Amino acid sequence: MIGKENMKIGLYGGTFDPVHHGHLILAREALEILGLDKVIFLPARISPFKLSSPPAPAELRTHLLEVVLKDEPGLDWDLCELEREGPSYTIDTIRFMQTRYTGAEFYYFIGNDHLATLPQWKEYDALIRDVRFVVFTRGSVRLATSFPVIERRVDISATEIRNRIAQGRSIRYLLPEAAHNILLQSGCYSETRIK
Repeated sequence: MIGKENMKIGLYGGTFDPVHHGHLILAREALEILGLDKVIFLPARISPFKLSSPPAPAELRTHLLEVVLKDEPGLDWDLCELEREGPSYTIDTIRFMQTRYTGAEFYYFIGNDHLATLPQWKEYDALIRDVRFVVFTRGSVRLATSFPVIERRVDISATEIRNRIAQGRSIRYLLPEAAHNILLQSGCYSETRIK
């Protein structure tokens, strides 16, 4: 068994509002391409960049992640960001993970849409020192970056899922079946919630 000090761990932060096949496909691809020991999904309490639009209740988002990831080898979740008050800052999560997995090498996943704002993240210089950023892109977007890029053509987004539910349209095949059923039964993302 690999000791914690030798582990290569991918950290996948986001609201996962809701988690869907695109998240899972990109996480699995990163696990395999980068030779990671595991990928940890980190649902945010609220994104510092989305303070005006809070996500669905944490209990629902957590339940969906647990159901979707329970039989996925190499994919796990941690609720450290939900257990902290206020916005979820990546640097706080990295410091927490460094105490939990002493000596591990961390890879932090970001979407290509966050690449331009990355220098504005809290304690950016410390982040660049402590983690290796990996950029996820869902299409053939040319990126000017020195970070590794994981590219898959996945045309699924959480926004699309929320909007389809609000419009009474099907979300079948956009997320795992177990999550699909729980989400529809929850009544979350009704028209009154979507802006």
